[in-house]
Amino acid sequence: MNFKNLKLFFTKHLLVITIIFPLIIIFIYGSSISFALKYKHRIYIQKELERYEHELRNKHKNFLKEKAKYIESFMDIMYEQEINSSQPLPIKSILKFIDSIKKYDSGFIFIFRKDGIVIKHPCADTLINLVHKNNRKTILPRLIEASEKQNFLNYEGTNCIDNDFIKKIGFVHHIKTTDLYIVISKNEKDIVYSIERKKRIWEAKLNDELNENIAILLLISIISVLFSLIFSKTLNVLIKDYEKEIKESNEAMFSQSRLAQTGELISMISHQWRQPISKIASIISNLRFQLMMNKNIDSKYLDEKFENIEDYTEFLSETIDDFREFYKPKKEKELVKILPLIEKSLNFLEGTIRKKNIKIIKEFDHETKLSLYQNELIQVIINILQNAIEFSNDGDFIKIKTLLKSKEYVISIEDEAGGIKDEHINKIFDAHFSTKVNKNSTNLGLGLYVSKVIIENHFHGKLEVKNKDRGCIFTIRLVKE
Repeated sequence: MNFKNLKLFFTKHLLVITIIFPLIIIFIYGSSISFALKYKHRIYIQKELERYEHELRNKHKNFLKEKAKYIESFMDIMYEQEINSSQPLPIKSILKFIDSIKKYDSGFIFIFRKDGIVIKHPCADTLINLVHKNNRKTILPRLIEASEKQNFLNYEGTNCIDNDFIKKIGFVHHIKTTDLYIVISKNEKDIVYSIERKKRIWEAKLNDELNENIAILLLISIISVLFSLIFSKTLNVLIKDYEKEIKESNEAMFSQSRLAQTGELISMISHQWRQPISKIASIISNLRFQLMMNKNIDSKYLDEKFENIEDYTEFLSETIDDFREFYKPKKEKELVKILPLIEKSLNFLEGTIRKKNIKIIKEFDHETKLSLYQNELIQVIINILQNAIEFSNDGDFIKIKTLLKSKEYVISIEDEAGGIKDEHINKIFDAHFSTKVNKNSTNLGLGLYVSKVIIENHFHGKLEVKNKDRGCIFTIRLVKE
């Protein structure tokens, strides 16, 4: 699709384009923002969850430590009593105290001996039953080591419900003067559950923001559609008004160019008429003189002279018809042959060509028919030939060549009139630009401009010019439809 077809398509579908284009922009923008926001939130959520998990684990560890301190404080009191009373620390008192401690979410407080026997646990009597089989051999030394170093311990222990094992974190405390150890543990699932709940909260917040963005985009889309409708209709009116102005301006220029060319053509016709009129006048004067001299005129001679007069008058009549046909505007394109139009253009300029002794070289390729306004093509050829003739010297040549191609018909007009100056060659198709400075000239600087409009806008072809050898060559490319 070339630029002209694209321009025509845009003008024809302006309303649709001005609606779809903003919607596409909004959709791309909205999608980009949504994806970017989603990606940014995902990274944000990941970082926040990591931070939250870290804080939560520290919180649980602090909780376990605080519980251990509380138990240790009570044990110290009991130990002081033991020292004062010289009695061993009673296990029953310890167990009673442990039972009195308020239970917390999914946590356990249990007591075991150094030999691995569990003294107090809601669902196990030995450490072997308390932990997963993978930890059975190592759980006792790990618990004792954790109590000595006051470290936290991660292990898999029973949940006391369905004998399933879950991940736990524990803190171990050794009771002074005894072989008893207290383990304060908490299920890891509490941490996971809290993280998941936090994640759901943040994701819900993200979804709310995305929904708000979608609602805003929908609102913007509706506003854009309404604006586009108003804008496209307004633009459509402006374009039609502009096209109307351009059309009127072009018609005015065409009229000016045609009027200027008409003056030149009348001058050319007068040159063409001068010779046949002189011949007719000479024949009549000769006949009248012979009649005055009472000479007998041979009927055969008389018929010959009458026939000459008829030929000259027919030539004059054909010239008028050609001129009238050329000046008459055509509203519809016609399927016409090209070569006769070139010949007709040369006929209009025959007097000027003969006066300057211009040699016309014709190199015509195969004939073809094209759909066009024949008078406009004649006008273009005359415009180019007139310029070539005007700047040519006596005896110069003008070569007219045609070439039939698969997709176009090419007409080239080459002269040896010195070529076009470099500073002018890109301006010669501009309106009102002219290199002719003769004050008596009827030139308005519209000939080549109008020619380019005709070829490129009316015929959708190309009109090109370039310097070549001692002159320049104009190339008309007509599209074969």
